[in-house]
Amino acid sequence: MKIKYKITVGILSILIVLGIVMNLSIASILKRDMESNIMNSLEEIMKSTRESIKYRLTIDTEIDKKKLLLQESEYLSNYILLNYESNIEIIGVNGEVYVSNIENQVDNIESLYLRAVDGEVVVNLKYTDNGLKGFITYLIFINKESLGVLHLEKSFDDIYKQYSNTITFIGLIVIIVFLFILTLSYLVASKVTYPISLLINGIKEVGKGNYNTVISYSGNDEMSIVSKEFNNMNNKIQIQIDTIKNEKEKVETLEKSRKQFFDNVTHEIKTPLTAIMGYAEIIKDNIVNDEEFKKKSIERIYEESERLNLLVLDLIKISKGISTVDENKIEIALDEVINQICDDMQIKASKYGIKINRNITPGKIYGRINKIRELFINIADNAIKYSSSSNIIYINTKVEERYYCIDIINYGEKIPDNIYNSIFDPFVKDNIYKYDESRGLGLYLCSEIIKDHNGEITISNGEEIIVNIKIPCFGNNLETIV
Repeated sequence: MKIKYKITVGILSILIVLGIVMNLSIASILKRDMESNIMNSLEEIMKSTRESIKYRLTIDTEIDKKKLLLQESEYLSNYILLNYESNIEIIGVNGEVYVSNIENQVDNIESLYLRAVDGEVVVNLKYTDNGLKGFITYLIFINKESLGVLHLEKSFDDIYKQYSNTITFIGLIVIIVFLFILTLSYLVASKVTYPISLLINGIKEVGKGNYNTVISYSGNDEMSIVSKEFNNMNNKIQIQIDTIKNEKEKVETLEKSRKQFFDNVTHEIKTPLTAIMGYAEIIKDNIVNDEEFKKKSIERIYEESERLNLLVLDLIKISKGISTVDENKIEIALDEVINQICDDMQIKASKYGIKINRNITPGKIYGRINKIRELFINIADNAIKYSSSSNIIYINTKVEERYYCIDIINYGEKIPDNIYNSIFDPFVKDNIYKYDESRGLGLYLCSEIIKDHNGEITISNGEEIIVNIKIPCFGNNLETIV
């Protein structure tokens, strides 16, 4: 939470507490004064009505006072109602109700009667939903002779309404004052925290790498000094960043090429070695007596040795940081490359009793010849390694629309889901197979080669595993292919 909000919330909390305490205190004081005034008013009514009753009962001295009270009770009820706007109930000393103009039954009248007979003046207040009523019960006596009990009720709704309006008005005044104080506090807090907000925003920008951020804050206080030092720090950091960036750019291209080279060097070298070892084994074991085939094998061994020699030289140069590898794209007769690779890989497949059945359609693409060779050797090698339920691998090609399409089909165990779902990610391999020398880079490098040639590669999983490759054909718009 921002500091200005914390300050505002703190002041708001204090104001709320003070407001509650103040309202409760004012309400308590006003209520106490109101109740005191009502009780005094009831006592004044009691004194006046006592005098009126005493006067009325002493007019005729011949009649018994108790009987006279019964006779005059109706008059007294009307008189008190008219002059004091109060309802009364007069009860004789024998408990008989002489007169009553009170609408509802009086609560605890027996208890009030007994207390009054004992000489106690009972004063009570009762709050209703919309107002306040006052009750007073006292003994009627003349010359120390008890004549009866008078219970008087008077409505003070107008006083209670005035009290409620006063409390509401005070509450509104308090709310207005508090809102004013809160708004003023927020504005003051915002002004105080404004330079801090500038500094925080500046730090965030620096965190994002924007070292050109400048804090514009003028003044003679501490925050002004901090702002100037922050700007100076940014300038020094920017100078250092520029220096480091210049140095980094000198080695960035070399380092990137070196990393890419070492990531796939094992697959690059494996490509010519596969052909060399296959043809050399045939010659060594004298498996084929055809002199033409032996001549062709020697030529292939020489060609692949030359390629291997160039790869080793590139590796040496890269390790010394004196060269980079960037093969140019050329026109490639893809059917010739695939047929040559099938010939080379058939040597390895024969060791496992596997035959490569091919149906190759002529077609040309524009690409990097060594990368294309590496792509198909990797796919064919995987098909040989993971074939288990059939001794035939099918390689079929066709030209479809603007793509040269290749299907490599082998039969074996279904690829586990955890491997299949990320099969084109680097360093993904299944340990259940015996080829532990694999680093799990083959299919990753194949997908990168396909991307470099604007093509597509997919694998259908199951006992029949189909690798489908699509590469744009040569002869279309070359600018979109390169």
